[in-house]
Amino acid sequence: MWTFLNSGRHHATRLTVLLIIIIIFVAAMSYSAVSYPLTHSASIVAPSEVDRPIDLLSGEHQAALAKHARNASLGFGDIVYISMPERTDRQDAMTLLASFTGISLKLMPGVDGTVVPPKAIPDGAPKDIPPSVLGCFRAHANAWQYLLQTDMDTLLIFEDDLDWDPNIKDTMERLSLQMQNSKIRLQPPSDYERMNAPYGLDWDVLYVGSHKHGGNPDLKDSAQAWDDPDVPGLKGVGGMGKGGILYALRLAGLSDFDIEKKRMLTPSYTTEKNTAYAITRQGAARLLFLLSYIGDLKAGDVDQDMTRLFIEGRLKGYTLTPPAFSQFKVGGSKDSDNIKVGKTVNGKGNVKGYSPYLKGSARRLIVDSLKLDNWNDYKKVTGTVTTY
Repeated sequence: MWTFLNSGRHHATRLTVLLIIIIIFVAAMSYSAVSYPLTHSASIVAPSEVDRPIDLLSGEHQAALAKHARNASLGFGDIVYISMPERTDRQDAMTLLASFTGISLKLMPGVDGTVVPPKAIPDGAPKDIPPSVLGCFRAHANAWQYLLQTDMDTLLIFEDDLDWDPNIKDTMERLSLQMQNSKIRLQPPSDYERMNAPYGLDWDVLYVGSHKHGGNPDLKDSAQAWDDPDVPGLKGVGGMGKGGILYALRLAGLSDFDIEKKRMLTPSYTTEKNTAYAITRQGAARLLFLLSYIGDLKAGDVDQDMTRLFIEGRLKGYTLTPPAFSQFKVGGSKDSDNIKVGKTVNGKGNVKGYSPYLKGSARRLIVDSLKLDNWNDYKKVTGTVTTY
């Protein structure tokens, strides 16, 4: 009997303890339900806001996507610049340019064509292709490879003798908005493009820095123009010769008044120099397939072969006119790795160099920003002359 009562007492105790725990738990939950909204209301998102679909066609969304053009890669997956390892002078310059304009660059080493073995030369290349031309092709092909080895959608490729306007991010943001609302693409953008691609993805190559401009003569109306306060004046857009920037702008129907205010985008047809261009994944694949895999490198000069592919309709691109990026010229042998030192005058140096096709110059920004007259500044502040 005592054993039974004692067992019952322990059972009652356990029930009492369990009841107390339940009461405490319920009270705590009740407190949390009341206090959490009061203390955390700022972090609560209404269900209607969570479930609200993004309007991919709204001006607000397009403007937000275009803002990616202001990041360190200008809205592309990455930016690389091709430079021969020994051209440390150009690498110094590109590092300064990137630093002063908030851009991030990766070095893509140039290739010495003399070390490319005969077995690796594309089958269709000229038999007497110069080593410098072969090396140039291989360096660009390496950049195309690089994109395909990543999960990025796009890559911007520079050569190492560039200049650009200090307002380059403004220019690229405007270009993004225009390409999101393109009047010259053949198919509307996919939802993926509208969510992730500031410049769309309906192209293989996007030229933002080339020297020869001209649309398909059979499609003279295939151009899209917009206002851009950072375009150069008439004197800065080159001559009227066929393929020149001024020629292309006038051919598209722009008056001289418009030429000093507008940029234009056209389907790529004739180009010259791969000064600055972007590629998509399908563009990188197509270029490697056409110029390397099946060896259709007929001219040898990679930019000339790309132009031929545009004209033949086997490569799809857009060309920005006037370009956003320009070669920087100092004169003499430093302007080209194909010119041997001593063949020509060695130029006037970076401070006296010039950039055709640009209104402003990041190179000039560097010079102005780093100018210093330290001791005269001290004299101005103190009103004294310091002697030692």
